[in-house]
This record gives sequence, structure tokens and C-alpha cells, in this order.
Amino acid sequence: MATCTLKSTARILSRHGGNAAVASTLRRAVVARSVTTLTSASITPRNNSSRPILFKQRYEKDRQFLSTTRAASSSSSRPFKVLGLQQIAIGSLDKSKLSSLWTDIFGVEKIGNYVSEKENVNEDILRLGKEGSPFCVEVDLMMPVDETKSPKVHVPPLNHIGLWIDDLPAAVAWMETQGVRFTPGGIRKGASGHDVTFIHPKGNESSPIGGGGVLIELVQAPKEVVDVMS
Repeated sequence: MATCTLKSTARILSRHGGNAAVASTLRRAVVARSVTTLTSASITPRNNSSRPILFKQRYEKDRQFLSTTRAASSSSSRPFKVLGLQQIAIGSLDKSKLSSLWTDIFGVEKIGNYVSEKENVNEDILRLGKEGSPFCVEVDLMMPVDETKSPKVHVPPLNHIGLWIDDLPAAVAWMETQGVRFTPGGIRKGASGHDVTFIHPKGNESSPIGGGGVLIELVQAPKEVVDVMS
């Protein structure tokens, strides 16, 4: 109420040619009163409400988290680069339906096939882009060898994405120290002959960082891809 009165008085003095010095003093008083009010409101609970205190505690917690994250990021240099998208893998109980769309309708060329009972997969390998280009993307159309067994490569239908990595062993070693969870099996040869490994869709207590619900394949890029894309 007092702030409103000060404002009104300052406005009247200015409008009707009153003392400019007095009007200026009143304006400064309004600003000072406003700052004091805001400062008090931000740290003092009103009407037994704990909202300002909770807000302050949450702010401090978030600030500490960001500070810790930045410090960890700056103190450890990343020994690898993600160069680009290497593949997308799509699953279905019947890959012929996927092939009908991707090859017959889209015109994407099939360049191979891969079958593994151990991985429970039968897949067509397509190439999206110009042959020989390091920027082309592999499209895998997958179906399970046995739909009653795991892994179920048709669940979810957009099964996984693959990323080119310039130094896969260094990437895996560093990510493990950062708490990234990998699927069992380690680094091994993939369907296209490149070394691969997978980041688990979900983290756990010991390795809390996962793919956020997405299976992510890390693929060792060959030298020609590294040279062009790094």
C-alpha cells in the first residue's frame, strides 16, 4: 500500500510541474521499496507456505548438479568422435513386407543378407545413398529366425540405430568410466564386417546411463570413412 502511495505522489508531482528533486527522490524510494519487498519474498515463507524455501533448495541442488557435470566434462577429454549415422534397423515378423516398401516402393537397393541363429536374426541389408560414398546409410530389414526366442528383433519395430565411431575400443573404455551400460558380448564383428558393440536401452544401478529406451549400435568406422568424416 505504501509503495502505491509513493508511486502516485511521484506521478502527480511530475505531471503538474512539482519539485523535480522531490519527485526523483520519491521514485528512488519506490525502487528501493520494491527491491526490498522482492528480496524478502524470495527468502521468507508467507502464510506458513514452504514454497519459497523449496524453490531455493531445488535451485541450489540443480546448480550443484550442473557444476559437477561441467567439471567432469572438462576434466576428462573424450578420446573419440561420433562421425555420423551408420545404419537404421527395422524389425518385423515378416521382412518381405518391409522389403516391399523399401525396395519396391522406395527403390532402395538390397546389397546383402545376414542370418544368425545365435542373434535370432534374418535380415536384408540395403544401402541408402551412392555406392562407395562414406555418407551412405545402411538399412537393415530384420525378422526373427524364431519368434518365440530372444532377442526379439521385431520388438520394437524401430529396433536400433548405428553410429560411426572413429576409435571404438577407446570409446567403449571411456564410456564405461562415465557409467554407460553396454549389452553383453563386447566388441565383435557385425553383419557388415565392421567391429560393433551396443549401448543398452536402459541403465542400471552400476551403469546408470543407457540409450533412453533406444538400442544404440556403435560401429568402428573404416579408415576411408574416418578420413572423410572426421
